[in-house]
Amino acid sequence: MTFPALGRELVLEIADLNHAGEGVGRHDGLVVFVPFALPGERVRAVVEEARKSYLRARLKELLSPSPRRVTPPCPFFGSCGGCSLQHLDYDGQLRFKEKVVENALLRLGRLGEVRVRGTLGMEDPWRYRCKVRFHVVREGGRLALGLYAPGSHAPGYLTSKGPCLILDGRLNALARALGELLRERAAFLAGLAAVTLRVAPGTGEAMVVLEGEGTGGHLQELARELAGVMPVASVVWLRATGEEEVLHGEGAITARLGHLVFRLSATSFFQVNPAQTLVLYRKVAEYAALSGRERVVDAYCGVGTIALYLAGQAGSVLGLEVLPRAVADARANAAINGARNAAFACGTAERLLPGILRRGPVPEMVVLDPPRAGCRRPVLEALAAAKVPRVIYVSCDPATLARDLGVLAGAYRVVEVQPVDMFPQTRHVECVALLEAR
Repeated sequence: MTFPALGRELVLEIADLNHAGEGVGRHDGLVVFVPFALPGERVRAVVEEARKSYLRARLKELLSPSPRRVTPPCPFFGSCGGCSLQHLDYDGQLRFKEKVVENALLRLGRLGEVRVRGTLGMEDPWRYRCKVRFHVVREGGRLALGLYAPGSHAPGYLTSKGPCLILDGRLNALARALGELLRERAAFLAGLAAVTLRVAPGTGEAMVVLEGEGTGGHLQELARELAGVMPVASVVWLRATGEEEVLHGEGAITARLGHLVFRLSATSFFQVNPAQTLVLYRKVAEYAALSGRERVVDAYCGVGTIALYLAGQAGSVLGLEVLPRAVADARANAAINGARNAAFACGTAERLLPGILRRGPVPEMVVLDPPRAGCRRPVLEALAAAKVPRVIYVSCDPATLARDLGVLAGAYRVVEVQPVDMFPQTRHVECVALLEAR
């Protein structure tokens, strides 16, 4: 097979989108991936990469655009690595995510008969993120906050150039203020690598986490000046070693989600889209169908969000979490919310869960909400052996979800999977899967 030379122009008919949201066409039997092209379009593209089984090409010209194509409202679209689907109308985005889940279950999990519901979207799919992590970059010898361009360590977006349209407006204001304070401090904050900004839903309390190496005095001064110009509840210095130092406030902020209150420290995981988090948790509660007597184990529980959301409907809830700080937050959150039937253990799910299931009694339900890499094998093997009556799997990666459901398929029937659009304008999708023991 002869590959087209790099730089050659191809005219392609785009038939589909891959899991990353790139257009898929064919040339002489080769698959060609074209970022920012849509199904149904005829495009002119320039070959930029050639592999054994595929080509990747840059979109040069739209010869026949899709009726689902819209003009991206963000001027940084294409150069910033944050959003890759702004050119696809929102209904198209929701259908794309549903199809990604269906394809993953079929191809990776060999679960072609599983029902995948339509993706639950947002009425307003903008300004939803309550947390963002910016890189600290140099702009003309000065420090600035930004996001890297795809596949690069060069900034594709700088906060000094304009707001990010998927961020809560308060985060944009905080980023502008902090960026102004950083501009003249390049000589004093050379070790500052990244900044995480968070606004707590329901309370509006803001947290700034400064990451990297630095000089304590200069960071203290930066925190004091920032608190003087913006309402910031907490500023924390997170050293490269993992140690934390509180520079301003108490080192934690308080969030409200539905009827619950959560204490969040600098490294606490909390979903970035509060409105869709409630949609997600309501679906978890619907699948759980608790009567008030069940024993529930919530593996990968973080600061206890799902565990506490279910605690009021369960007999007891036990959360498992590997990070000691998150366990401390979860216990504090249980106390704040008066959840006396919720307990939390510190350790990995693959160490703790098999022992719990082996010793018995087997809980009526287990919730899995692992990181993007999915569950490790001992967790899946223990579940398969114990045949817990009901398992709910919350996933941020359809590929690892499909892989893990495929492993469990001998012991469990996958009743259905519900995609939730936690990350509009991006290719990412959250899922909730309901499993019942065979």
